[in-house]
Amino acid sequence: MMPRGRKRRYGPRSEALLNILMIRLSAMGDVVRTLPALTCLRRAYPSDRITWLVEPASAEILASQTDLDETLVFPRADLSRALLYPGEILRARDTVAGFIQTLKQRRFDLVIDFQGTLKSGLMARLTRAPRRVGLGPGHAREMAYLFYTERARLPRARMSRVDRALALVAHLGVDTRDATSSIPERPEDAAYVELFLSALKKKTRDSGGYAAPLSPAVVFPGTSRRQAYKRYPPDNFARAADLVAERTGAPVVVAWGPGEEELAGEVISSMRSPATLAPSLTLGQLTALIRRSKVFLAGDTGPMHIAWTVGTPVVAIYGPTDPVVNNPGGDHSAVAYRKIFCSPCRNRGCIARTCLEHLPAETVAGAALQVIERAESGRPRSLPVSQARHADKPQYLTMGPGVRPPRID
Repeated sequence: MMPRGRKRRYGPRSEALLNILMIRLSAMGDVVRTLPALTCLRRAYPSDRITWLVEPASAEILASQTDLDETLVFPRADLSRALLYPGEILRARDTVAGFIQTLKQRRFDLVIDFQGTLKSGLMARLTRAPRRVGLGPGHAREMAYLFYTERARLPRARMSRVDRALALVAHLGVDTRDATSSIPERPEDAAYVELFLSALKKKTRDSGGYAAPLSPAVVFPGTSRRQAYKRYPPDNFARAADLVAERTGAPVVVAWGPGEEELAGEVISSMRSPATLAPSLTLGQLTALIRRSKVFLAGDTGPMHIAWTVGTPVVAIYGPTDPVVNNPGGDHSAVAYRKIFCSPCRNRGCIARTCLEHLPAETVAGAALQVIERAESGRPRSLPVSQARHADKPQYLTMGPGVRPPRID
């Protein structure tokens, strides 16, 4: 449990204080895409108490959110250890029992389940809140809707995750127009990345490159292990990064997450242009690097959604990912996507990955140059989450059979 934000004394429930629980446990990108809903809730309930229930892997995203009063962290690690080590079962049982007791003792008035799974629905029910809001059949999975007292209706069958979260708070009568989100930066994260970029500038100058303090083009080739089927091939990433570097003169930095350093090295070894392997970064440090990037190239992963949230030009490289449901927001984003007969899909066992293997690097680089040009044209880089108007028309470059990629002279 991590209390923060507004420093209110927590005591017996007052009639004047609405006690609200948001549930979005994971994944990182989905937590990021629920932040606009938090902003709208706080705007509608400026004096009430808002708590967010999340899993440890995504808790850091919420650490700097001043619109939150408290974060409750679900003890997933204890449950995982119990599955691996039977001797931990008793301790895990006590931990979970204590967590359930905490949910009950908080005496929430309103619970909003943005996750819509059996696990999150059950947690909503365990709070005993008199009002529990979630999505209905066809949208909530694993019959989670059975745990809600109210089921919000979506205006469209397919809509972005941002818009879906906004629809849940709109069900409460909350105004979701001009929804915004942000991820505040910690000074220590900024200082660490500035030192790295200073060293990169010196390296570029000493190698005969540009002496000006150019922002790097950052490539992030990894995904979580469960989402490895969404990874763009390293050779293609390398080709796209080469094209961007040659056209913009920007130094290339290849960033990576836990267990992905070898994958990042494959991209660098396949490039013609010099590239720099980023050091091991915390999530806050990675966010600081993304914030200072000229453009960010990545697949369907949490850092990609962080990129558009902080206003960085971003290209989302999609194959099996639905480009409507996972449409990146912000003013300067694009999706490079190859539509084939079987995409989008959730086939984690796919070996061919035709949708990604045959997505030309020229398409990705062309999209990158477009978002860079839009960002440098003088248009504002704030984040109006405008997907409510454009969710069904994502800005993407579709490559189908027989279609040539954009020409890059």
